[in-house]
Amino acid sequence: MNLTNRQRSLKCPTRLGTDEAGYVINQTSIKYIQPEFETILFKSIELVKEAFDEQLYSIYLYGSIGRGTAVAGESDLDLTVLVHEDIDATELVEQTEQLLTEHPEVIKIDYDIGRLDVALNPANRFEWGFWLRHLCTCVYGEDVSTQFPLMKPDARVSEALNQDLVSSIEAAKSKLLHGQISHLEKRSIVKRVIRGWYLTINVKDESFATTVEACLAILKLYFPEDPRVEEGKTLLKQDDITNQQLLDYLNEMLLNFV
Repeated sequence: MNLTNRQRSLKCPTRLGTDEAGYVINQTSIKYIQPEFETILFKSIELVKEAFDEQLYSIYLYGSIGRGTAVAGESDLDLTVLVHEDIDATELVEQTEQLLTEHPEVIKIDYDIGRLDVALNPANRFEWGFWLRHLCTCVYGEDVSTQFPLMKPDARVSEALNQDLVSSIEAAKSKLLHGQISHLEKRSIVKRVIRGWYLTINVKDESFATTVEACLAILKLYFPEDPRVEEGKTLLKQDDITNQQLLDYLNEMLLNFV
């Protein structure tokens, strides 16, 4: 069922993205990777291996490429990297910029880098545990995701995923005020705040949506009269979001999180 038909039939709670028992479905897999992204993924893995060497433990893919829904020339390549010790990623970032000039099929490569001991700490099971078990697929090294139990939508998970949301909004506002933000960054922060808003109601909805379109569809069910839902849709459809439009939207959305 495509998203349009699914949206027409959604009812509260939608339970979108969960199985019959209520557990969140991991929608990423190496078997979903589209052929046009295989080369850039392989080269990115090699860059990480060379840059981190013996400090590297494992690499995980997440996001649209991991779900098989990426669009060439529009999507990011998203990788989570586990290392043994804190490490300087300067060399990796520099080499990645060169790689991107050779591979326009992705617009950027994001690395979420964390220490193995931190990821495996039971205190972080609602952050790292959920992230690795339900949002990632291992593409190199030993897969530690299976060490974590299956989880249902949980307020502690939503809070962990939203923990840096306000600081991200404030950072984007600062860039806007100084005129130092690209169109891609604008779209990225709009998507981020929409997902963040959705995560304030996903436990009530017994769901875990992975796309911004699904988040918007669910938000529309719970906030049918809130203009910020349609404003978010409109901004994401625009070829060029003005600084003032985005600043106004971010200020409106901040009301949900402070």
